[in-house]
Formats: sequence, C-alpha cells, structure tokens
Amino acid sequence: MDYEDTLTAPSKGPWVVIGLMSGTSLDGLDVAVCEFVAGHDSLDWSGQITHFECFKYPSELASRLRGSMGLTSEKLFQLDRDWARFSAKCVNTLNTKADLLSSHGHTVFHNPKDGYTVQIGSGADLAALTSLPVVCDLRRLDVAYGGQGAPLVPKADSVLFSQYSACLNLGGFANISHLNSQNTRAWDIGVCNNLLNLLASEKGLEYDDRGEIASSGKVIPALLNDLMSLQYHHLPPPKSLGIEWVNAEICPVLSAYKHLPLEDRMCTSIEYISLTIVNSSETSGEILVTGGGVLNTYLMSRLHTLSSIHSFEFVTPDLNMIHGKEAYAFAFLGLLRFFNKPNTLQSVTGAFISSSSGAVWMPNR
Repeated sequence: MDYEDTLTAPSKGPWVVIGLMSGTSLDGLDVAVCEFVAGHDSLDWSGQITHFECFKYPSELASRLRGSMGLTSEKLFQLDRDWARFSAKCVNTLNTKADLLSSHGHTVFHNPKDGYTVQIGSGADLAALTSLPVVCDLRRLDVAYGGQGAPLVPKADSVLFSQYSACLNLGGFANISHLNSQNTRAWDIGVCNNLLNLLASEKGLEYDDRGEIASSGKVIPALLNDLMSLQYHHLPPPKSLGIEWVNAEICPVLSAYKHLPLEDRMCTSIEYISLTIVNSSETSGEILVTGGGVLNTYLMSRLHTLSSIHSFEFVTPDLNMIHGKEAYAFAFLGLLRFFNKPNTLQSVTGAFISSSSGAVWMPNR
C-alpha cells in the first residue's frame, strides 16, 4: 500500500497487517502478524494470527514507561520517539512482508471525562523505520466525539469472534464485550494484572507466577468489601479506566491493610477481581478469555468456581490468541481505518457517532 486507500474494495485481500500492543502492566510489546480476508459485507471478515511474539522491554525503557506520567513534556516526547524506535526494531526482526502496521501505542494518560487520552509511539518514526504505512492514535477521535475512547476492541470482537456470547480480556485491566445482541455492549470491568503485579512487587517479583502467592492466603472480608464498594463498580457503562484510577482509588484502600500478610491481600485481590468479572458476565453461552491473566491458575480456578452456578462458561483459545488477541484486534481496527470504515462503536464508547479513528502515516519508499 503506497497511499491511504479509501477506494479499493477490501475484498481484494488477503491483507497482512502487523498489530502492536503495549499494555499498562508492561509485560512487553506484543507483536502479531495477522492475515484478514473480507467477505461480502462489512461484518463478514475472517482472520488469523500467523505469527506472534512478545518482546521484553529493556529495563531502562520499561522504567521510563512506568514513570511516564511524571515526565516533563520534553522527556515524554523523547519517550514517544524511543518507544517507536524500539517497536520498529522488533517489527523489522520479523522480516515479514506486510501491507500495514497498526499500533495501539502505550497509554500514558487516559481521562476522557476531561476530553483527552494519550497513547505515545510516534507514527512518523514507525513509518520511516519500517517502510510500512502506519495507523496509530486510535482512541483520540472517539474522545473528541464525546466517547470514552475505550474499549475499542469490541468492534473487532463483534466481527471476528461472533460465535461467542462475550469476550473477556484479562490484562492490566479486565474488560468485557457482550456480543449476544444487535448492539454490542462493552466496558472496563476493573483492575486485574495491574493490581496483582503491584502486590507481587513487594516481594521483588514482576508477577505472582500461576497465582501461587494468592493461593496460599485467605480472604480479608473487610478489604474485599472496601474494594467491591468502590464507586466505579456501581456506574453504568459506557465507562473505562486508566492507571490514574488505580493510583487514586485502589492504592489508598490497599494502604489501609498494608500491615496484613501479603498472601492474604493477594488472595483477597484475586477474589475481588473474580467477583467483579462474574458480576459483569450476565449472559449465557461461551465467554472467550484471553490476556496474560489466563496464565494465573488460581485466578482462573476462582472464575470457574464462581461461575459454576451460572449459565455461561469461560473458555480459552490457543496460546497465540491468548497472548496476541489485543494486538490482533488492533491490527484489524487499523485495517478498517485504512479503508476509512468505522472502527469504533458508538454503543460501546458513548460517543456522539461511530467513527473511523486513527492517524495514518505513509512512508516515502
């Protein structure tokens, strides 16, 4: 593709798109090489991940990303450039011929209530260094139209995973897309890996491997009640979360119980996360579960136990889709943007209109 293509029929595919995803839990940069084929209408697409890799961030870059909210404007722009340079290097190591690169970027600020959201990752640098057309900054137009700018993945879910009743992602935050009606509904449920990783860091660990720390503890009823009582959980969708909410709402609650054993606080956090998820799963049928949280054996066991009295079932796909689904989804959203097709859902984000959101950068070849 040598130009932004709003005329070519998508059916002239297949299209090879590389999707980039960097979550707030900083597990690494997810890179998914995807192939999409269009059918007869805008809701008739099929796709697959043909290759997936997660590239661990260098410690210095990870440290800067972790502290990005406190950087000066100049330092933030330097990080914007450096994240893109790192990402381009990762893409180039794949040596894959692709039609398009679609980048979620890395979220620094997300405050749609005040009309802004910031995902760094210079599209210009990505295009120049990979020689690929780039779609990035996929959230901001939706926010400009009065939406939450999140979650965006439900558009991809409604097209590519319509065989499921819902899709659940267990990333830094847990979010869900309900697909069992004409109007897809979706929202951020609450915190997930961001909370668990924060607690694990007290032991110098990046995460609680398979939930072993949590499984050795017991629930603290008062802490569980305080977490479940947070106002966000009682708000109707559309709603979305950023790390600002964790700092402002979750951390003060945790601080009040810091004197109690870590194992118990971790166990309580798993129970809290599981309850908020099950409470948000008012559907029947199969719920596709993806994201790094799937590898937390204890979290998954609690989800299965708590859902056993309901009429839905949590199911997991293959490892590539477990880890790469969000990168896969953003690859698809970028492709829709490239064809100037709607890639946001008004019914999900609360925007005035659905839009074709994202900035397009074209390389000089």
